[in-house]
Amino acid sequence: MARTGDGSTLARVRAVSRAISILRVFSAREPRLPLSEIAGRTSLDAGTVRRILITLRDEGIIRQDDGTGLYELTLEVIRLASAVPEGSGLKELAENTLTALANETQATTFLSIYRSGVAICLARFHGAAPVQVNWWSVGESLPINCGAAPKLLLAYASKEDREEVLAGELTGLTSQSVTDPDILRTVLDEIRQQGWALSHDDVALGLSAVAVPLDLGPQPGSTSRAVAAISVGGLTPQLMQDGKVACLDRLLESASALSEKIGNSSNLLLE
Repeated sequence: MARTGDGSTLARVRAVSRAISILRVFSAREPRLPLSEIAGRTSLDAGTVRRILITLRDEGIIRQDDGTGLYELTLEVIRLASAVPEGSGLKELAENTLTALANETQATTFLSIYRSGVAICLARFHGAAPVQVNWWSVGESLPINCGAAPKLLLAYASKEDREEVLAGELTGLTSQSVTDPDILRTVLDEIRQQGWALSHDDVALGLSAVAVPLDLGPQPGSTSRAVAAISVGGLTPQLMQDGKVACLDRLLESASALSEKIGNSSNLLLE
């Protein structure tokens, strides 16, 4: 078994990585899952998943329903989340800007980042419109090929990350989701060329979203720059006027203002 310079084993690192991948399978949309589903989504064999779940259960992170056999997260996860420092993170910097944008557009604004092949929602702000977009909760992930923000994040991810996603299985949420890797590659190229992303009906029918990149500066240990996404989502008639995105200019202005804030901040927490 290979060892690192400090004497730790690569196998132990893999075990931690696998445990985290299992935890990330759960979401507000699917809080309870069977063993077979967890194994399928993590591409781990059932025996490995079972052993990790038993360990997580013994540590109080996971519980299994005796009646259904389904696994779910425990309140211990909320306790851990409460330990995240407040006031110095990306979502705190973005709150005023995205709240104002939500009220101005009467839609829902989102802040998201790329993590391990999915898009994670860091923050969500509702405008004053009677119809609010609730399909992407804070902390929840979306498939990286579904929605304006996820596709934009993938477009601006490293080439290695993009190729890994394109080589894997692409899961669709609706009939309009892009699940063909060649088509998705073309879409990603177009997003990078124009600097923003637009999607219709690929997360939920009747909903549209537009997203722009947020430059977070140099990425540690890499020549590329870290990118987040800010986006606006709502009913298609809210966002589209005469075939054009009604709020695109305002969204680009918000991204520029936020990038300036980020440039003046130090020790920024992304989560």
